Amino acid sequence: MQSARILFRERGAEQFLTSELAERCGISEGTIYKYFVNRRDLLIKVAEEWFEEFLEDEHPHDQDLPFRERLLQVIRKNLTIIRSEPSLTRFLLTDLRADPTYRSMRIYEQNRQVAKGITNIVNDGIASGTLRADVQVRTVRNMIQGCIEYQIWSYLRGDGDFSVEQSAQGITDIVVRGTAKATASSPDIDAAVARVEAAATQMERLLMANKKGL
Repeated sequence: MQSARILFRERGAEQFLTSELAERCGISEGTIYKYFVNRRDLLIKVAEEWFEEFLEDEHPHDQDLPFRERLLQVIRKNLTIIRSEPSLTRFLLTDLRADPTYRSMRIYEQNRQVAKGITNIVNDGIASGTLRADVQVRTVRNMIQGCIEYQIWSYLRGDGDFSVEQSAQGITDIVVRGTAKATASSPDIDAAVARVEAAATQMERLLMANKKGL
């Protein structure tokens, strides 16, 4: 599995050959198929193992931090993991998600856990009075995940790099400013939310266009 992870990183799903993996491991190619149904089954298992590492890397004291810091932390973590494994991320977003059996896969449930973590942070922000009580939690969660995915598409295509910190700070600022509870110093919060929602709609359109181009 370790060798498969390295080969996946180097070659991507399209150029991943079990014959090359067997050679690196010093075994016959047939031995691989004693443990995996086929090549695709192996690739999925590698992706699931990667995702499990992502889930296990928890921050035990997150709940004690202010809302903005918690949100920044989880967005930064998502971007860092993606930046370190572009081939696996591309395989997940463009291949597995389009698979009709995706919802029955373990990685689907793993992805739901990530989404749940973001949802919990937003709910805590509302409960603490940091965010508006009428914020639509699911919309905010989808916007966060959409921002992350849109940010990484050019990188996944090999068209350039991005700054994890700048991206994380930018996404966090958009969410916080657009959902924060109104105060005397921010009376125009409704207009800010409207702008964020409009930006999210435009981002979703661009994301779909990028997916088709990828």
